[in-house]
Amino acid sequence: MENIISFYEKLIIKEVTYEMGDATVSAKCDLIVQGNKVETEMLISHTDLNRIIAKITASGYEFQIKQVNSLEFADGTAIVDYSFENVFGEAIVLENFQFNQAVKQIRA
Repeated sequence: MENIISFYEKLIIKEVTYEMGDATVSAKCDLIVQGNKVETEMLISHTDLNRIIAKITASGYEFQIKQVNSLEFADGTAIVDYSFENVFGEAIVLENFQFNQAVKQIRA
């Protein structure tokens, strides 16, 4: 599968938020581009989120699902929020990660 974006050298995921059943995840990130840190927010796929989590765990970090905050509403919908910084106690820097699904940058 062709990679969609790879204009950055490093990716730091700070927080993800999504509504259960939605196809996209909102990810607050820092991108390191030519040595400069760029704070941004992107919409990514659940598949790429799972790939990010897999890369984090392969790097030796323990991913604990109990750290997920979930807000459930009376109509059955739920918002899921996960802060990567609070769980690992430090920023997790991913190098050589390329998204496989379409990414939409919603804040730069």
